[in-house]
Amino acid sequence: MKKFSEIEYVRPDMEVEKEKIGAYTEALKNVKSYEELRGLFMEEKEREDVWATMAEVAQVRYTVDTRDSFYEGEVQFWNETVPAIRLLMQKAEKVILESPFIKEFAGEFGDFFVKNMEVGQKLADDCIVEDLIEEANLTQQYSKITANASTKFRGETCNFYGLLKAMQSTDREMRKEAMTAWGDLYEEISGELDALYDKMVPLRDKIAKKLGFSSYIEFIYLSYGRYDYTAEDVAKFRAQVKEKIVPLCLKLRKEQEKRLGVDKLHYYDEELIFPEGNAVPEGTTAEMVAKAQKMYHELSKETGEFFDFMVEHELFDLETKPGKQTGGYCTFLNTFKAPFIFSNFNGTSADVDVLTHEAGHAFEAYTAAKQIPFMDMVFPTSEVAEIHSMSMEHFTYPWMEAFFGKKADDYRYAHLMNAMEVIPYMVCVDEFQHKVFENIGMTAKERREVWHQLEQNYMPWRNYDGHKFLEEGGFWMQKQHIFVNPFYYIDYALAQICAFQFFERSKKEPEQAWADYYRLCQAGGSKGYFELLEMAGLKNPFADGTVENVVEELRPYLKRKIKYTIRPVREEDLKKVAEVEAVCFPAAEAAWYEDFIERYQTCQNSFFVAETEEGEIAGFCNGCCADTDYLADALYHDASLHNPDGDYQMIFGLDVNPKFQKQGIGEALMRHMVKSAGERGKKAVVLTCKDHMIPFYKRIGYEYIELSDSTHGGAAWHKMMYRLKK
Repeated sequence: MKKFSEIEYVRPDMEVEKEKIGAYTEALKNVKSYEELRGLFMEEKEREDVWATMAEVAQVRYTVDTRDSFYEGEVQFWNETVPAIRLLMQKAEKVILESPFIKEFAGEFGDFFVKNMEVGQKLADDCIVEDLIEEANLTQQYSKITANASTKFRGETCNFYGLLKAMQSTDREMRKEAMTAWGDLYEEISGELDALYDKMVPLRDKIAKKLGFSSYIEFIYLSYGRYDYTAEDVAKFRAQVKEKIVPLCLKLRKEQEKRLGVDKLHYYDEELIFPEGNAVPEGTTAEMVAKAQKMYHELSKETGEFFDFMVEHELFDLETKPGKQTGGYCTFLNTFKAPFIFSNFNGTSADVDVLTHEAGHAFEAYTAAKQIPFMDMVFPTSEVAEIHSMSMEHFTYPWMEAFFGKKADDYRYAHLMNAMEVIPYMVCVDEFQHKVFENIGMTAKERREVWHQLEQNYMPWRNYDGHKFLEEGGFWMQKQHIFVNPFYYIDYALAQICAFQFFERSKKEPEQAWADYYRLCQAGGSKGYFELLEMAGLKNPFADGTVENVVEELRPYLKRKIKYTIRPVREEDLKKVAEVEAVCFPAAEAAWYEDFIERYQTCQNSFFVAETEEGEIAGFCNGCCADTDYLADALYHDASLHNPDGDYQMIFGLDVNPKFQKQGIGEALMRHMVKSAGERGKKAVVLTCKDHMIPFYKRIGYEYIELSDSTHGGAAWHKMMYRLKK
């Protein structure tokens, strides 16, 4: 494959393509065997890939610069051409569905794919071709209006993204000024956006009713492949969010208000998580891509291969520039089996999110395309597709030091907090759209009133500090999905509930969690939503108790990371150390104060504590050195067996006070011990642990050796080892 910039754009002769599809349809009617039908079908899919790839190249190049008149014209051409082509393809699919070989077809390609073909028969007709062209043109207008909107802010020309960055400033006046400019800019173009939406809503309703649907809601649910649940189920999910997540978010916002030291949290304060400033990535765009490449190599063999492919073929356009469409996305170039990532870097942590979120989409497509014979089945339904992207954000947490340095913990906390707090906004967007399409004649003023009321229900902390346009409900129009991908946004909320499950599992069973995630990516869109959830070992977000359970599992991680220092133990620490040990271990396994005195006297260089800023001992790890890698029970109690010059660093215990658990302290202590052992020239670090701790130690680099013969405390212990490089 060439680099993306070197791909030659050639518009196919679509009249010829139409003739080929017609000939294909006629040939399908006369097949004598399943093998013949399959051969025709696969040949047609290859032809579709060629023109679909050219259409996508034109779309990408237009979004990179909406001022490019050539690609604007090409996008217009595809907007006007694709609906008619889709209609011809639908007629061919009808022949397949009526074929005597449909059972063999379903047996190879799956019932879900056949179901999509059946539903497709209900979603297109000659009578809506002109309407679909008009809809595509309206969404193109939206992209152009928002891409070219700009204003002067403190002497610089800024678009929406530039203003959002200023809203993370530690200077509150600057944040307020940026929000005011941001709101004013939306108000400035609100007339155009209202006029567009006034056309979009009745047009979409007309499309649905021409096809015989009772409403656009019914039509769009089928369009998204939502066969497993209904609008009523989504309404119940929104109710769970309001009951279980909104109160937690309100609590988090109150904590943020206190942390920032402001009298009242305003909208322009929401993006600033820490008074000293949010974590921002270090390095240029090229440097961050290089860091991401290293990260993906360390995450897995498969992700390393994928990201090398992306870099080699320059399948990114990441930096903000004049005329570039807002937002970010991942798309796919069928002919090349290549993803493409588009974004607008703005110097905030969102830039790193692109390299994880959009890369999650890209990894799934790259992976599924290797397993699945044609592109129609590569992408799943959107509520599954967003699991791929959001889960990748969490799987990459351990590598955030590469991007944020010492502020990596701040990033992880802020990211997790924001991932939770955005769910009420997502369901707010969803309910807003339901209300709009339940009342087609709603005016612009009425839409604002509806949004304002929903904001109070789902985001009771939201305060615009007197900005009239935003206070009256103008905020809704900043969500491009409402214009471009109606009713899509709820999929992010459903997916986040599943991504949180992968996050929690990655802490307890990292290998199994990743294996299930990878299996989900390989499956692509070959199965339906509920079936894919089951395959990945994920609980259904609609099931009673799922939202509540996920929230409860996540609460400990939503505590602000404490500040602590890891240092060598001191004699005056030993009584506190013994107290922590007594809390963490049963009496049969716990060491006593006298044991710690002996260990302090004989192996100080193997004894470290994590001390908080308030002087509390949050945790500690301790051990000794020995001549062999055999961790004998006698070592725990006979200090004469310790050899400070021995080749092996033994670990007696890792303790974290329950008050400070799930803060990453245990991992930090173990990594500190490994670093210290390496500096002292040891060959390996050796420990024994119980069953439930094996995944934790594996995640930080220890390999499983064997079941130990230790009888310490009457429990079963497993030997693990971290080998140090010489």
